[in-house]
Amino acid sequence: MRDEVKRILNLVQEGKLSADDAYDLIEAFEGSGEEEAGKTATATETPPPAPEGEPPGEAAGSPKDPFKGLIDAIEKLTKSAASGVDWKEVASKARESAAAARDTIKEQIESVRKGGGFSFLCGFESKEVSLPLSVDNGKLLRIENPCGDITITGGHDAGNVTAHARFRGTGEDTKAKAEAYTLVIEENDSSVLIKQPDVTGLSVDLEIQLAGTPSIEIRSESGDVQVSDTRSGCRVATKSGDVRLKGLNGQIEISAQSGDLTVEDSTASSVQMDNKSGDIVLRRLTGSANVRTTSGDIAIRDCEMKTLAVDGVSGDVDVDLRTPISGAVSIRTVSGNTLLAVPDGCDTRVALKTLRGSVTCSIPLEDEVKAEGQVTGRIGDGKGTLDVSAVTGDIVVEMHASG
Repeated sequence: MRDEVKRILNLVQEGKLSADDAYDLIEAFEGSGEEEAGKTATATETPPPAPEGEPPGEAAGSPKDPFKGLIDAIEKLTKSAASGVDWKEVASKARESAAAARDTIKEQIESVRKGGGFSFLCGFESKEVSLPLSVDNGKLLRIENPCGDITITGGHDAGNVTAHARFRGTGEDTKAKAEAYTLVIEENDSSVLIKQPDVTGLSVDLEIQLAGTPSIEIRSESGDVQVSDTRSGCRVATKSGDVRLKGLNGQIEISAQSGDLTVEDSTASSVQMDNKSGDIVLRRLTGSANVRTTSGDIAIRDCEMKTLAVDGVSGDVDVDLRTPISGAVSIRTVSGNTLLAVPDGCDTRVALKTLRGSVTCSIPLEDEVKAEGQVTGRIGDGKGTLDVSAVTGDIVVEMHASG
């Protein structure tokens, strides 16, 4: 069973399974060891002969190992495919013939997701390093942290970076690695780079305090990213982990494969967000945005958007705009419902269309034309464009509630 638990944890590390789903699956197998022992005690010493053409031990009606089959199946799935599976139902069916994992399992799974390792299996050594950090005006702050969380806050009197490092494993070799660890900071004419030494089994949580307002560039393989109150632009590229940006001012770019993305309380000349699996939230944002997700819901609340482009494959879209539409607003989905609320005073052409669903527009339109799954018209002189289309899903456009 220990090998199978490791396989589940590897799935978490690879982004194919969330920590909660893995925990539900492992927990579902609790107590099954006793059931299997009872079956073994009452079984005949000589199994019945297998039907002709079948290998021994796999006679019709003989129990197979569903746990192994289940894990084999999950390993073949991508994150986007796995997200559509009802794991609780799978876990319920797997209860009859799997093994137990208990007590601290969920905490350990979260540790694995961040690269910390499964401590009761292999242990770890840790070390904390804190260094002053100064980034001159006009320079870019670059961060390369393959495994671990990254937290950056602005508005401090002095800059500082603290690294909480952990090395998987036990023994003198692991202790030596921890003792020798130091954070790498490199500076050139255009940037300051914070990175990790090339050491196996290393996970580092970074806490960075900024005194100035440098633009930030972050690259991460696994771990959550949080940047707040820097009043600067930010670019994030990550494979697994949630990203939350707050209190920024400038260009914002986020490219992610798995995790929820949030940008709030910011003014941005341009926002580019691309996510393979996870929800996207924009809240109290001023500027222009281009948002794309393959699997996940999109929520845009209390925003003042000059232009907005939303593309979703699977998931609902909920947009609440605080300023009238006079530029270009485009929302396109493959599967999912769209709800759009706009304030009075819009000046735009309107085109709403769904192939398999319904269209409802409660705003009076000039030159309105209605057909099955389609509504067109204009509000005001029609200087801007409002284009909402879906393959499967309902579309609702309504006036934003006053107050």
